[in-house]
Amino acid sequence: MEGEESFSDDDDFVTTQKRTRRRATPKVVEKKAKLMKAGQSTSAANSKPSTPKTATDAPDARKHLAVETEKADNCAEGELNPRGTKDKEKRKSETPGSRVREDQTFQPVPWSYISDEEEMEVGEEEMRLRDGRGIIPRDGDLADEFQIKYVASSDVRIGTTVKGEGVDQIRKTILRLAGLAPIETISSDLDVFEASPQIVLTQEEQGLTPEQREVLFQEIFRRGGRVAVDDKPDWFLIIHKAPTTGLIHLCLEALDSSRGYVFYSASRLCTKPNCYQYNQTFASDVLPKCTQHRFSRIYTMVKVTDYNRRDVLVLLHMKPAISVAQNASKQEKDEQTELHIQTLITTYNGWKRYCATEGLASRPIPKCISTHHFNNEGEALRMLSFESTIGMFMKLASGSQPIINLDDLIPLCYGMESEIDARLKELGMELKIRRHLTPTERKKVKYPFPGEYLLETVGATQQQEEKGKTFLYTIMSRDMWYFGWSNTPDFKKRLDSARGTDGAREYKRITDKRQKDRQLEIEGLKQRDIELGRAEELCIYPPPLKAPTMTPYLVAKCEDDDKKTIKTKTIEAKMIIAGYIAYLLGLRNPIRPNSDIGYSVNKCVSISLVDSNSWGEICEFVKLFWGFEPMLGKYEGS
Repeated sequence: MEGEESFSDDDDFVTTQKRTRRRATPKVVEKKAKLMKAGQSTSAANSKPSTPKTATDAPDARKHLAVETEKADNCAEGELNPRGTKDKEKRKSETPGSRVREDQTFQPVPWSYISDEEEMEVGEEEMRLRDGRGIIPRDGDLADEFQIKYVASSDVRIGTTVKGEGVDQIRKTILRLAGLAPIETISSDLDVFEASPQIVLTQEEQGLTPEQREVLFQEIFRRGGRVAVDDKPDWFLIIHKAPTTGLIHLCLEALDSSRGYVFYSASRLCTKPNCYQYNQTFASDVLPKCTQHRFSRIYTMVKVTDYNRRDVLVLLHMKPAISVAQNASKQEKDEQTELHIQTLITTYNGWKRYCATEGLASRPIPKCISTHHFNNEGEALRMLSFESTIGMFMKLASGSQPIINLDDLIPLCYGMESEIDARLKELGMELKIRRHLTPTERKKVKYPFPGEYLLETVGATQQQEEKGKTFLYTIMSRDMWYFGWSNTPDFKKRLDSARGTDGAREYKRITDKRQKDRQLEIEGLKQRDIELGRAEELCIYPPPLKAPTMTPYLVAKCEDDDKKTIKTKTIEAKMIIAGYIAYLLGLRNPIRPNSDIGYSVNKCVSISLVDSNSWGEICEFVKLFWGFEPMLGKYEGS
């Protein structure tokens, strides 16, 4: 394949040194033939229909990485490097990425709020009690039902450890080469009519012993140092010597196109027993470990920009889990984060779309501009929600520089009202109520989104499910609101806690449990007093709790026959942000009189669906739904 190269993934890529080719065994030749066949199929997808395919379109076997075909002298059983070999100092090859990581003088594009409209002053005779009021801090601890959460979504990176692609196939291949295989058994005392069969792991599956690793290595040597991975075309297990450190490892060799052309690269397999991960392992380690097993794990909230872009502010917020040495300094943690981000960011859809933008002057290179490290994932999530929520306001507002916010689904920040207010003011803006509308003014407000507004109308009770129509709804109680959409106007099963874990269902589950727990507590105290013979009139019990009543309302309907329902999801995102604005400003349930100051229980919002033009529509919806006009005003300071 034209333009192919071979690289060994030491840390940054460096070209592999040429070696004298060893004579291949017949089995290697057989694998080579399979590789050429697979290459023809891959090339066909990128070729012109009229061009006949030839064997030259396949990956050139000469571009494979050099492999070892026999074990080095003085190695212990199950090891590939001689006894006494030490870890090498991580090389400092210079690449565009390494130069960016080492640039300690870099400053991101500055951004501050600039009002794009004149603030209308409200005359004293027209002012109402809450006009001009800003963000309202809440007293006390944040209740469980309002805590920051990242509900299960398309973005599985948050709060989870993602297994690398093909890890199961690598494991299967290694066990086969070592003469082992996964054994699926059923416990003798398991009633198969009551539960599904369970997999019982053998000792070998819990991690290869030195003897079994030796069998694995000798089998790969016997096959010429390279063996195809089961069910993964163009993937190979190889025993490879790193060209810069000279250390020998079991590696995954695979085609890589991250540089815009195709080449073979090697990734070291983690040497932790029963781990077959290959990402972020180092060629400088005698026994490489993946991020899950190397030293201690920390959680980092990082803000990333494009190092090469100076005409706009590019922003992306991430929360990776990384591994660092015990007692690592802040600088060491920052350096490890910078290195990890170079690879991790390529899996983020927002960054991938940005890199594919036409007309970019140079290839985007990620640069961390803010990092916060935590031992507790919940604290990292709290910081992620805070920073990404601030990023949302920057995206909605007008500023001194254009902004490209690459965040997609973000966790909204709750319980940090004072911190949000302070940060917005640092950026030169202030969220506040411009005016409390009179009933007459409120009636004149138009629904700002496509479709028909139905809240508290006769038409709301007459809607039927219909192809090409979607429905926007809200669920409210005395102290919360939630916005969503559905293909049907029927909400009978919407609050079934067994059907999901969104903010509304979680609110119901937690408040129902709190009521039940209090009732059990009271019953337990009464039983204790009966056993102690205490007079009933002398007994004092905590008051019972009643879970808030939750009521769903149909808000609007929308004509949307698109399979991806982008129009509806965009309206939903704007309603969710409107609900969040209402929470920050301390608004109340607009339908229930004398209700408490409310919280939004939408845990996340897709801000990729909104931009600076959305702010006016969001404000109009707040005016229509709550009767208050919010504004982002210029903050001049005290």
